[in-house]
Amino acid sequence: MRFLKLFLGLCTVGYALSAGAGTIDYGYNAQGDYVPKSIGGKQIQYGYNAQGDYVPKSIGDKQIQYGYNAQGDYVPKSIGDKRIQYGYNAQGDYVPKSIGEKQIQYGYNAQGDYVPKSIGGKQIQYGYNAQGDYVPKSIDWD
Repeated sequence: MRFLKLFLGLCTVGYALSAGAGTIDYGYNAQGDYVPKSIGGKQIQYGYNAQGDYVPKSIGDKQIQYGYNAQGDYVPKSIGDKRIQYGYNAQGDYVPKSIGEKQIQYGYNAQGDYVPKSIGGKQIQYGYNAQGDYVPKSIDWD
């Protein structure tokens, strides 16, 4: 579940960068989980992947493709035509390092968690959702 939360945050933020919209809206999916539902007005569609996990399948018109990474984990490989590259972060976790040409920078958030801080040089703003979780909320475009 930790990876899914990280991925959802990265997908929505990555899509925000490419779409030019920075607001992430949250709500309940069909499984009853509180997750990102749209980004900049583009709906996130969920469904089952080949492994039977309930995951995001598309963001707006951008399909999310899944496959195996170098660690043997079944993970998102691309969003639309933007390939996701993986590598190790400073904490030793195997995480997404870039989406397309946009590099992902990690750091500590206000809660002390090691999370993505920027994508393509654009700051990720975090805040609390209605469930009290500290999640990505928007991108600082200035």
